[in-house]
Amino acid sequence: MSQFSSAIRNTVKYWWLYLLNGIIFLIAGFIVFSNPFSSYILLSIFFSVTLFVTGIFEVSFALSNRKSHSGWGWSLASGVIDVVVGIILIGYPAVSMAVIPLFLAFWFMFKGISLIGFSIQLQTDKIPNWGWLLVGGIGLIIISIVILDNPALGIAAILGLMAAAFWATGVLSIIFAFRLKHIKKELKA
Repeated sequence: MSQFSSAIRNTVKYWWLYLLNGIIFLIAGFIVFSNPFSSYILLSIFFSVTLFVTGIFEVSFALSNRKSHSGWGWSLASGVIDVVVGIILIGYPAVSMAVIPLFLAFWFMFKGISLIGFSIQLQTDKIPNWGWLLVGGIGLIIISIVILDNPALGIAAILGLMAAAFWATGVLSIIFAFRLKHIKKELKA
């Protein structure tokens, strides 16, 4: 039996773990929805740490590709900004909760500008599908303007999307669990 077949059989054997995972995600979605303030505190901490780690990865990517990627400066600048903002937010969690929508809006704006810069570079290098990056960059800039105009709307949208993402992940995990259970029954037959 190949390693892949063995891995599939083990996954099928423990199908109930995906069911449990789905139930946990559904509960997490309801917790976010019913306790928005607590969820917002956790989200601001998670966002701060994620921003910092993402920045480190982006700086590493930029520096390791500086000889082969002509637009590496954009990645380096984006990564440095992510690291600095991440450090500030980790150091001052109360401030990050108060201003996270604004940080998020400016971060989206910078990422949007970066994506537009990347798309122009890809278009110049005649790489296909560069337009998707351009559309994504413009979309991020529009989202940032909406959040800057109404920060409370930004908080509500963030929490709503987080709850919806948990619910969707939970439902998909449960569907996957029952499909694995069905496969398990077929393997026994």
